[in-house]
Amino acid sequence: MPLPSNPETVDVGAQLVDILHKVFGPQPGFRPAHAKGLLIKGTFIPTPEASTLSIAQHFQQETPILARFSNATGFPQIPDTDPNANPRGLAIRFILAESPRHLHTDIITHSTPFFPAKDGPDAVSFFTALANGSIKEHLSTHTAAREFIQAPKPLPRSLSSEQFFGINAFKFVDRDGGRGVLYLTPEEVEGLDSNYLFDSVAGILGQGPVFDIVVQIAEEGTLLMIVLFDGRRQGSW
Repeated sequence: MPLPSNPETVDVGAQLVDILHKVFGPQPGFRPAHAKGLLIKGTFIPTPEASTLSIAQHFQQETPILARFSNATGFPQIPDTDPNANPRGLAIRFILAESPRHLHTDIITHSTPFFPAKDGPDAVSFFTALANGSIKEHLSTHTAAREFIQAPKPLPRSLSSEQFFGINAFKFVDRDGGRGVLYLTPEEVEGLDSNYLFDSVAGILGQGPVFDIVVQIAEEGTLLMIVLFDGRRQGSW
């Protein structure tokens, strides 16, 4: 991943740094955002199944990584117990080669499925509103920012039990040139048999377990509905 050379991208980055310094104040020697952090190193070991998803180096062999846990804000001494330290951040750098520099892949995540901006200029607008006190007006016209601010951000018991959500999308390309997309394009739909989904089930099940049941634990006070298999409502609690 080379350093950006697009003038607009570089300019937006400079604007963001300047605005973050206005919000959190200059903190010499620290990042302007997620200033408090812990850098660790390790190794990413892909599963055998991962190699079928993508031909990327990360999925074919062990890859050294650098990872950084962090607290939100630009305050390097912010306590972990401060609600403003949420969302937590987790950045992972896959080091693809020692030379040349910047030959790596970065995954940037934080502990909420929401992000306040869709791109760099939108982020500049969001942090500018924080800096000049017009954040309420900004939230009234920017749905993503409002959802980010309003989303619950509880304190985790441990970073190992925290959930992190990526803020970027990646496209996987496998050995057959497939792009890892699980939905058909209009061109692919043309010529398909009218029962293509149901006719394929026997072959899918013959490959072994392919379906997962994921349990989502409800929070206290959540209204749940119990439904019998015949569709009759049994009750709620």
